[in-house]
Amino acid sequence: MHYHQKISCSLILLWLTSTFVTPSFAEETDALVRIKELEAKMELMQQQREEHDKQLELVTKELVGLENQMSQSKITKTEEKGSSKVSAVYAAFKDGVTLEDGTGNWKLAINGRVQADYRHFSPDVDAADTFSLRRARLGGALTFYKDYLARVEGEYSGGSTTLTYGYIDINKFQAAKFRFGQFKPNYGLERAMSTNFTDFQERSMGDVLLGSTFDRGAMVYGSPVPGFNYNLAYVNGTGTADENNAKSDGKDTIVRLTANLSELMSWQNSIVHFGGFYADGNQGSRRVAGVVPTGLTDARGLSFFQTNCGANANGTVTTAVTTVCGGLLTNGFKSDVNRTRAGFETALAYGSVKLQSEYISVNFDGKDFNRQISDCYASLVWNASGESFSDFYKEGVFGRLKPKNNYKEGASGWGALQIGLRYDQFNGSDFKKTGNATGTGILLNTPTSTTDGLLVATNHADSLTLGANWILNPNVRLVANYIRTSYDTPIIVRVNGQNESLDYENAVTMRAQFDF
Repeated sequence: MHYHQKISCSLILLWLTSTFVTPSFAEETDALVRIKELEAKMELMQQQREEHDKQLELVTKELVGLENQMSQSKITKTEEKGSSKVSAVYAAFKDGVTLEDGTGNWKLAINGRVQADYRHFSPDVDAADTFSLRRARLGGALTFYKDYLARVEGEYSGGSTTLTYGYIDINKFQAAKFRFGQFKPNYGLERAMSTNFTDFQERSMGDVLLGSTFDRGAMVYGSPVPGFNYNLAYVNGTGTADENNAKSDGKDTIVRLTANLSELMSWQNSIVHFGGFYADGNQGSRRVAGVVPTGLTDARGLSFFQTNCGANANGTVTTAVTTVCGGLLTNGFKSDVNRTRAGFETALAYGSVKLQSEYISVNFDGKDFNRQISDCYASLVWNASGESFSDFYKEGVFGRLKPKNNYKEGASGWGALQIGLRYDQFNGSDFKKTGNATGTGILLNTPTSTTDGLLVATNHADSLTLGANWILNPNVRLVANYIRTSYDTPIIVRVNGQNESLDYENAVTMRAQFDF
């Protein structure tokens, strides 16, 4: 019985072993196989990753190589501009279009401007509301062998093309540069500035006292030390007129000196500019009209100041006047005069605010008379968008303002905004309606004349200008000015047979400008 009991126990143990132990062993075997499979997959993935890393490294090296190649190409091109022996030409645009050869032997800068104006006057008796093309110029400046420059520019806004600039520069030394030909002599601060960058649409009334904008002769100029500038010119004194048949050898000598204390003293973000000029010359103006300037409002509206040699109230001349002057002789004298011009200028700026002022006078010294005309203005200008005036001041003049952010539609850039106020006073009180001898400067006074135009002039005027300039980018600006001009005594103008007495002029002027 015990024997059978042992057999039964053995059978039960065998059954339990086959039921529970065998499956567990099988499961363990499957797990080991699975682990080996996963390990194989991981090893394969590791190999693939290493291969990808190698490919990524190769791509990275190739990319770096291309970047270095491009950088080296730029450096090479830059170096070639001054050392290349080939005839490559490089084009660029920076404030204008430039073409430059690879050797650095020449560089051509193309410049131009278009100023499209609108003017509205009240009253508009003799100053019509009008659209006009104030300036339309195109020219170029060729620099050759780095130290020599030739510039030619034409004006196309009138009925015919006229030459504005036509000169040669020798710029070997910063302290002494030479200019020969037809150019703009530097009188004062406003005149020295380009009309592209003036604070207001037009210069002050004193600009007419300086004479022609362009003249012919020679000039030496430079900056011996940073902050100090000079120019010395010897010119015809008659503007751009051809002097082949001139009756007088008189020439004008002009000198201008300026200093910027901020630059001399290394004061940052500021301008303390002082300067002055003096010009002297014999005009040879015996019985020649147009020697005395005609006074024009800041809005370029009415002519309010005009002189003659002497005339009756109806505009006719007596035998005595004819004998002395040879006729009516508008804006002329009976004899030769020595013309001297002088001026003082200052500009004080800190950050985005600038105060600017000038005094200009012209004196006519004749045989037995002396007559003077003067003008003085003061202006306050604020760069509301934050640009600093010191950033675009160089060598005694203010240049191109570059907005912090150019105007872009739908973006955050709105360009630059300038707001300005100017007071201007013109004084020609030496020229009188009565009291001055024939041919010595008599203020126009012909109230019964039947000729259209200015009949009675005034010798004193004041103006106030409120202006705004929106500079969309360095090359495009929109300008708007309001100008109120008051006359010390009423002027009389005749239009279409009707006489009108005026003691003021209101004007709104606007300009759209593109320059490069």
